[in-house]
Amino acid sequence: MRALLSTGQRDRSRLVLTVLSGTLAAATVAGTGVATAAAAQETARTNAVKARQKAAAEAAAARAHHAALVKWAKDNPVVVTKTRPTKTVIGKPTLVKASSSGSSRVGGGSTSSSSSSSSSSSTRTTTSRPAPPPPPPPPSTGS
Repeated sequence: MRALLSTGQRDRSRLVLTVLSGTLAAATVAGTGVATAAAAQETARTNAVKARQKAAAEAAAARAHHAALVKWAKDNPVVVTKTRPTKTVIGKPTLVKASSSGSSRVGGGSTSSSSSSSSSSSTRTTTSRPAPPPPPPPPSTGS
């Protein structure tokens, strides 16, 4: 029986088949890589958009909470009393009587002495105030 292809034709056909299957495999790998890269870029883009929206929502909540705290602080001022050190002064004050009109004498008045003491005590009053506004709720996990 006679062969369909000669040995030269058979070798050429095997070489062409090997090259074509190798090229097809390389193209498949490259196409898979391109598709994977495109999907990764799209996922990164959507994640970035979600992250920007989440950050904007958290910033708006923080601004609203800050505004509520400022309003609460304005409506409920805090008065802080601090006890300061006191000093008692006891001395010999000199009182001088004014001279009458027309007479000018040095040391023309009389002196008297008295002692004085002063001390201060601080009283602290507490008033009940409403509680400050609660902090903003934690961000949603998006489940």
